[in-house]
Amino acid sequence: MAFDINEFLPYRMVRLANAMSEAFSEVYERAGLTIPQWRVLVHLAQHPGATAKQLCDLASMDKSTVSRAIKQLQQQDLLVARQSKTDKRATEMSLTSKGGVLYETLTPQALAWESQLLNQLNSDEKQALLAMMKKLEGHFLSL
Repeated sequence: MAFDINEFLPYRMVRLANAMSEAFSEVYERAGLTIPQWRVLVHLAQHPGATAKQLCDLASMDKSTVSRAIKQLQQQDLLVARQSKTDKRATEMSLTSKGGVLYETLTPQALAWESQLLNQLNSDEKQALLAMMKKLEGHFLSL
């Protein structure tokens, strides 16, 4: 049996993810954000008070990338970092009001973009895709 990388599932999924990410970037790039900044912004909106370590885990990004994104978002007055009241070693992040407004502005655009993408599939295909993704993700999360 010959190996065809173009038919290899991990390769195909990475190519698809890269293509989707590139196409979706138009949503947050209009606001002057990078991929890491967008991910940190969204995760902070959904997990206020998260630490840098928690953001790394939530966004599946390395520490240096998250640290850079945090610094850049602070410089843009989109997030604030404060020492934890319960653990003096930890720094908790939260969005500023400007960051919250940006999140509220971008979220409907992100959902509209996703809806347009999913409109390529019929209802049964959407349900099957989401079920298969959940099953594959569960496999890796249980390792």
